[in-house]
Amino acid sequence: MRVLIATALLLAFAAANADNHADTLKRIAETGEFRIGYVPDAPPLSFNDRNGNAVGYSIDLCRHIASTIRDDLGLEKIDITFTPLVTIEDRLSAVQNGDVDIECGATTVTLSRRDRVDFTLMTFITGSAVLSRKANPINTVDDIAGAKIAVLSGTTTEDVMRRVVEVNGFNVDLVMIDSHDEGMQLLNDRKVIGYASDRAMLIGQVFRNDNAANQYALTRSALSFEPYALMIPRGDTNFRLAADRALASLYRTARIRRLYQNWFGRYGEPLSPIVEAMYQFQAVGE
Repeated sequence: MRVLIATALLLAFAAANADNHADTLKRIAETGEFRIGYVPDAPPLSFNDRNGNAVGYSIDLCRHIASTIRDDLGLEKIDITFTPLVTIEDRLSAVQNGDVDIECGATTVTLSRRDRVDFTLMTFITGSAVLSRKANPINTVDDIAGAKIAVLSGTTTEDVMRRVVEVNGFNVDLVMIDSHDEGMQLLNDRKVIGYASDRAMLIGQVFRNDNAANQYALTRSALSFEPYALMIPRGDTNFRLAADRALASLYRTARIRRLYQNWFGRYGEPLSPIVEAMYQFQAVGE
């Protein structure tokens, strides 16, 4: 009997949780508002420009999703509101609690995160790397032995760095931080030897400042595989389909390559074969 009651409670909870997130499109239709959560310091994917506006590759993808949903719902206009979310826990909670409709930053898809939120089609593929100063470069994994390395707390990069340290038996001091800005500040102040994050974001951090490219070095090879996607409420299949339909339609056109060039090419990151293949494989037809 207890097993039956527990099972019934679990099913009721699952149904209630799904119902809570089954009305995103309905809410957008009623309010005309599309709520985007984003990371304010993760260029070139999402960041605040000099005027304080949310911009970046992921932001452009979400603006495209918003305009597609506007047309699908027959709205004359759609108002986009932006909520800055710095830590991975803040971003997960905001989506899970329904505070935002979608998170448009630089989030790696993992199974543990999918236990709390859903993800759209993949939007980018990168890998973990370590940024250092050219005066004291970290070129390979072996160079991190004995070093002090900053890494964002709770990220997949933290997990990668801990595995690298354990597997190789390195004596590494991992310094937990909460933001990309903090990591760059520690590196620039020489309080750490390296700053570990995803390669795409490290490149963006470097090119935020003029002539900064001459001051830094990146590890020659990626330390992990990091597939990015946009986080959305778990169980809202209609909203997920609408977002995926918008992305797939974009991937079928040359516009996605122009967006890539605007946000990655200008930072010195050419379109890689794996990202090109990602676009092609996900250009799902109607």
